[in-house]
Amino acid sequence: MRIGIVVATAMLLELAGAAPAHSQGSADKALETYQLTMPNIRKMVTAYEKMDAALKANPALAAKAAKEEGVSSMDELIKRLDGEPVVHQAIASAGISSRDLVLTQFAMFTAGMNDWAVTSGAKPPTAPVAAANLRLYQQNRPEIDQINAKLKQLESYQRNQTQDSEDRDDGSDDK
Repeated sequence: MRIGIVVATAMLLELAGAAPAHSQGSADKALETYQLTMPNIRKMVTAYEKMDAALKANPALAAKAAKEEGVSSMDELIKRLDGEPVVHQAIASAGISSRDLVLTQFAMFTAGMNDWAVTSGAKPPTAPVAAANLRLYQQNRPEIDQINAKLKQLESYQRNQTQDSEDRDDGSDDK
């Protein structure tokens, strides 16, 4: 796992198919009933911006984060975020817990996938929380599109920093 913006997308995709049902923790189960709110989505973005700033200010932490392995559950991801004091402080200073950050990100991702499915002709979700999260996503689409663009920019920067770090480590830096 890379602590930082890469969590926003890569971890979502990795965890969506990687966590076996028997390894679900409390956060994985909580996702089924987690209701998205725009205030938490905004806090999530602020937390990612603060984590990004913390990584930029601490190259050793960024290098460490770039070398970390993936996780198999949201609980493990939350534990890693909370286990790194600089990252934990960045998240807390945004007014959100690591648990709510991760649940918000996954719930937003799920709502976005449901939105894509519905616009592609699939039936809308029937689970009450999933349906409510989809409605919130659709009703706030302009702001969520801006948020997704911001997260993509931050992720792109982190990916470039990770690649630069890996290049320096293997001696292939051509600069």
